[in-house]
Amino acid sequence: MDAGSAIMESLDPMMVNGRDQDNIFLSSERQVRCNSSMITSIGSKTSIPDVVTHDLQSLNLHGGADDCRSFLLLDQNEQLSVDSGTSFCTKLGCDASSTGKVISILGNTGEGKSHTLNHTFFNGEEIFATSNQQDSCTSGVWTSFDPNLQVVVLDTEGMLGLASNENIRTRLLLKVLAVSDVVIYRTRAERLHNDLFYFLGDASKAYNKHFKQELNRMGEANSFSDTLEHSVSSLGPTVIVFHETLHTDILSKSNGGDPEKTLRERFCALKQDISAFSKIRYVGTRSDVSGRTNFGILREALGRELSDSSIRSQRKITLVYQAFQLLNKKFSGNVIETSHCSFPDEYFTCAAKCQSCESRCGKQMNHTAEHTSGVGKKCIFSVQYENKIYTCQRCQENGRKCVVVPKAASSKEGSIVGLAKFAWSGFVLECQKCGVIYRSRQQWYGNTDPEHQGVVHTEIAHVWPGVSGLVYSSEDFSQVRSLQGTQNAARRILDSMTAISGTVSDVSSAPAASLARWAADQVAPAYWRPNADIVSCHNCSKRFDSTDKIHHCRACGEGFCSSCSAFQRPVPERGWGFQAVRVCKPCYTATAQGVLEVTGPSLEPNEVQVRKVGETVYGTVSSLANALEFPISILKDSARPDYWVPDHEISECAVCDKAIGANAPSSQECTRVHHCRVCGQGVCNDCSKTRRPVPTRGWDTSVRVCDDCLMMPED
Repeated sequence: MDAGSAIMESLDPMMVNGRDQDNIFLSSERQVRCNSSMITSIGSKTSIPDVVTHDLQSLNLHGGADDCRSFLLLDQNEQLSVDSGTSFCTKLGCDASSTGKVISILGNTGEGKSHTLNHTFFNGEEIFATSNQQDSCTSGVWTSFDPNLQVVVLDTEGMLGLASNENIRTRLLLKVLAVSDVVIYRTRAERLHNDLFYFLGDASKAYNKHFKQELNRMGEANSFSDTLEHSVSSLGPTVIVFHETLHTDILSKSNGGDPEKTLRERFCALKQDISAFSKIRYVGTRSDVSGRTNFGILREALGRELSDSSIRSQRKITLVYQAFQLLNKKFSGNVIETSHCSFPDEYFTCAAKCQSCESRCGKQMNHTAEHTSGVGKKCIFSVQYENKIYTCQRCQENGRKCVVVPKAASSKEGSIVGLAKFAWSGFVLECQKCGVIYRSRQQWYGNTDPEHQGVVHTEIAHVWPGVSGLVYSSEDFSQVRSLQGTQNAARRILDSMTAISGTVSDVSSAPAASLARWAADQVAPAYWRPNADIVSCHNCSKRFDSTDKIHHCRACGEGFCSSCSAFQRPVPERGWGFQAVRVCKPCYTATAQGVLEVTGPSLEPNEVQVRKVGETVYGTVSSLANALEFPISILKDSARPDYWVPDHEISECAVCDKAIGANAPSSQECTRVHHCRVCGQGVCNDCSKTRRPVPTRGWDTSVRVCDDCLMMPED
C-alpha cells in the first residue's frame, strides 16, 4: 500500500480533535462514519471515549514505544543529536534501507503546530509534546516516523517566541524547509498576515541562493529515488498553508476565487519571489464555536501530495540525515543577534545615502542644511567619484584648513602662459596661503604623487546624491569639493579661442555687414530698393542697425525685417517662375484675397537669373559653415570637464526649467546651452550672467556661475 492510499484509508473513520466522541466535527467534503469498537489501521484509530483513549496512549501502535515517540533531532544551536544515518533510522524505529518523504510544519509560536501533527498523523496521540503554559513546549527540531505512511515528520520551534538567538532559529527553520518534501505552514489568524508571505519569500530566496547549490552537490552522488529520476534539489518543497479561522470565512472557490491564485497575487503584491517552491497549496477550515478543528481536509491534501511522485519521489531515510549534516557543515556558527526596534532611525532621518560608502545622512527628514553623516563614520575612496580631498599640509599643521585642487595653471600665471606650462610641467596644486606647493612633472623622471611628498593632507569625503559633485568632510562637516573634474585645461584653451574669435567677430561685424549689403546691391534686380536707401522695415517701420539683415520682397522689391517677410508664394510675373519665394506680408495677403492674379509663365530677366545664382552660392557656403560646426561641437564635448553634464543630456535650464539646447522651440531666442563652472549643470544665458572665480574647480579668473550657485558662499 502506498502512502497516498494509506492516508486516504486512515480518513475513514478518523479522529478529528481529541477525545470527545459525542462532539466530533465532521469533514465538510464527506461524512465520516465513527465506530468506537474498532481500530482500522496502524496509522489511524477510531474516536473512542476519553478513558479508553487515555489508556491506549501507552500502547505500541508503531511497533515499539521507542519507535513512535519523537526525539530531538536538532537543538537550538543547530547541533545534531545523532551521529550517523544508521543511528537516525534506529531512533526512528525503521530500517536503514527504508524510504519515505519528509513533512515538516512551520509557524508562529502558540499556533498549535505539535497538536496539528499529533492529530493529522497520529490520531491525537501525543507523539509531539504540547502544553497549555505560556512557555514554548518545542525547542529545536523534533522528529518521528510513521511507517504506514512512510513519512518522516518534523516538528519545529515556533517563530516570534523567546529564543536565545532569533537569527540562528530562523536559519534552522530554513534548513528544515530545504530538506522537506512538504512544508505545512500553520496559522490560526483570522486573516493571513504579511509575516507568512515575507517568511516564505525569504525562504525561497535562501533556497535558490544557498541551499540549492549545496544539495545539488549531494545529488551528484546520491538521489532521492532509486531510479535517479530526480536530483536531490531539482525543485523545492511543496508548501501547504493550513489556515484555521473562527469568525471569518476562509479562501475558497465557492467565494468566487481561486485560493492558490489569491496567494500568488499576495506574494506578487509584496514583491516576494516563490520560484523555489514546486507548489503552493491552500487548505482552510473554519472551526465551530467550541474551537474544534477539522484536520481531515489537511490529511486529504497531504495524501494527494504524498502520492504524487512526479516532482519528488521517496528517498532513503539515511539521506535525510546526510542532508542535515551537509547543511550544518556548510552553514553553521555564530550569527550576529539583531536587536528588535519597532521604530528604527530610518523612519525619522533623511533618506539620502552616500554614493560611495552607502552611509545614511544623520539629519532629520526634510532638513534644509547640507547632508552629513554620523560622527565617526568614515567614507571609502571611490575612483568613480574621486572623493579624495587635498588640504595643504603646512596649513594643517598651523591650524588652518586650505583645500587645494589640481588645476592647469596657478592664479598668477596668464591663460596662455599657464597652459604652456601645463603642457610642460603638468598640473599644479596651489594653496591660497603658501602658493604653488606641487607640480606633477617637476622633474624629468621619478615624480611622485603629492601624498608621498608630504605636501598635502588627504581626506575621504562623502558623496551625497543630487549635490552635483559636492561632498562634505566626515570630521568637521565643513563644505569641500571633490577632485573630480578639476582638470579643465582643454576647456580653458577652448574658452580662450572662443573669446578671441568673439572679439574679432564683434569688431568686424559692422564692416562685414556693410560689405555684404553692397555686394547684394550689385546683383539685385532693378525693381529692388537698394540696401543703402533702406533705413527701416517697409511694413512695421522697425529701424535697422548696422548688423541687421535686410530681406527683399520678390513681388514688390521693398526691404523688410525677417518677421515681416517670412511668407512664400510663386512670383512668375517678376521672373521667379512658379517656385515659392520670399514675399512680404502685404503681397502675400493681397494674393490670398485675389487682388493679384498669377497668369502664365514669363521669361526670367537676366538680373533675376544673376540674383538666383548668387543665392545658390550663398546657400552653399552657409551649408558648408553648418557642416563645419559639427566637428567644433565634438571638440567642445571632448574639452568638457568631468563634472559638467553632457550637452546631449540637457533639455532644460537647471535654474528656470526653460527649454534649451536641441529640445528648445525654433521660435525661442537664446537656446544655447551654458555650463555653470561650480555645479556643472546646463543653464540658459539669463540664469548665468554672473562671473566670479571658482578656485575649488580650478578656475582662478572670473567665469560663468549660475544663479543657484551664486547664493552659495564663495570658497
